[in-house]
Amino acid sequence: MALPPRFIRTVLIIDDSIDHLTLNKAILESGNFEVFTASSGRSALEVLVDIPPPDLILLDVQMAEMNGLDFLIELEKVHPEILRNVPVVFLTGMNELPESKASGVIKKPVDIEDLLVSVRGFIERGMPQQISR
Repeated sequence: MALPPRFIRTVLIIDDSIDHLTLNKAILESGNFEVFTASSGRSALEVLVDIPPPDLILLDVQMAEMNGLDFLIELEKVHPEILRNVPVVFLTGMNELPESKASGVIKKPVDIEDLLVSVRGFIERGMPQQISR
């Protein structure tokens, strides 16, 4: 008897550190997530054209080409429906974050199990309140 198809959730990870991208992709794939990656905000906007909307976007705040806050501003301009319907969660080591349209924060460094639990939680909750000061 064949097993029923497994429902896989999708995550887009945006980080300019290839090491962080590779590590977080491996962790999420071990948790049965389908993972897309982008090494900059600009390339993430291109990836979003080529894939169905993900269930969650993990976004580094401090990136060289286009930082996380600038990515959110641009995402709102070119894909407002994604920003309305997909939780965007900062994955950062920063202690203080400015007000933004992000749905939440996962602090770096992350424990493997904590990352999986946090990602599942953000996906299950959907769109929590935006970060405010």
